[in-house]
Amino acid sequence: MGKRSLQYFTLSEIEPRVWFMLTGCNFCCKGCFRPARDGGGILLSAEETIERMERACLNYYAKVPSEAMITGGEPTLDKAYLLRLLTGLREKGFEKIVLMTNGYELGVDGDYVHELEEAGLTEAHVDLKAFSEDIHRWYTGKSNKPVLRAIERLNASRIELLVQTIYMPGIVDDAEIEKIAKFLASLNKNTRYRINPFAPTFAYEKVTRRPTLKEMERAYEVTSKYLPNAIISRSCYREYPTPPPQKTWITVYPNLEVRRRGMKDQAEERLSWLSRIRPRESVVGDWKREEWDFKLRHRLVGISEAKKYVVKEEKGSGSGPVKVKFPLALHGLTKTREIELDFDGSTTIGAVLDRLVEEYGEEFREKIMDQGNINIKRSFNVYLNGMNIKNVQDIKTEVHGNDEIIILSWVSGG
Repeated sequence: MGKRSLQYFTLSEIEPRVWFMLTGCNFCCKGCFRPARDGGGILLSAEETIERMERACLNYYAKVPSEAMITGGEPTLDKAYLLRLLTGLREKGFEKIVLMTNGYELGVDGDYVHELEEAGLTEAHVDLKAFSEDIHRWYTGKSNKPVLRAIERLNASRIELLVQTIYMPGIVDDAEIEKIAKFLASLNKNTRYRINPFAPTFAYEKVTRRPTLKEMERAYEVTSKYLPNAIISRSCYREYPTPPPQKTWITVYPNLEVRRRGMKDQAEERLSWLSRIRPRESVVGDWKREEWDFKLRHRLVGISEAKKYVVKEEKGSGSGPVKVKFPLALHGLTKTREIELDFDGSTTIGAVLDRLVEEYGEEFREKIMDQGNINIKRSFNVYLNGMNIKNVQDIKTEVHGNDEIIILSWVSGG
């Protein structure tokens, strides 16, 4: 074929980065939440896809990024297209290219992983739905043997690997996840493994309920016995361990129409998709009851990341500069996306903010601090190495050399 349907590009506001949303999938996962699995979009060659991506990025960033995520749907269905896409991205200067896949085709085709590596793929995220063959066939309609082979081949390659599984109470729970952890540890105990909670609101079939915090904690504890790089996180995020939560996305469609989409837009897209198989009123009711539980999400992140943060502190401070990244809402004031600051030893978030006031004036303080100048305004969140400082010690949180701080505006999103 050599062509794939592209639904849209997504552009990051934190730093230049582009996502490719391809449509169509070879799995029929009962709990799928992606309308892209059922097709749609515009049929393009790899060359046409790259040309439109380049125009979109030049229009928004005034340059082509160095990072890309290829997702869907299932991106591996047409090998010729995917290999040409990777080669084209490398030619455009992309240094980090991440593939999000169910892994099936990579296990069926014995040369696929090697060819992806040669074409320039740097990282692969594989969704391992279940370790047990019967559960995997029931849930996806396919055997998991090719997926397990794909993970083995990726582990043996130079492509960086992350494996992720959705915790589904009574289906893929801590017992099943322990089997996955043992399998991954047998290949490489340093394998990065991410456990995401099942969200029934927009699932194609509501096969189970949302897991409780205690269940997720138990899954993490079980997994950590085998894999030190296990984390509890959320679906759809590339960064590791976990980036700031997104409030809006810059979406560019194949005709180069640009829209700022928020979670309500995403919800409407999924509501329209699900309304074809069950009454819209029932889906809307589910959404209104559950919506997006940000408090639970922050607590889930804290299961694994708070522990990693403590370990980092015990190791002592680094010797490099502290990097601070700014949201689009502050670019008019900072005139830059990021800055590096040098400190003599460890410091605090509050001290970093004071330095930024010295750099950009009192207007900077007025922009992000409340009237008492002791708290961050509710319209901003501050993240240290991917963790919200509200989950640590707020502006008293310690900062060390080589740490990264992201200031994220709820208006401009991520």
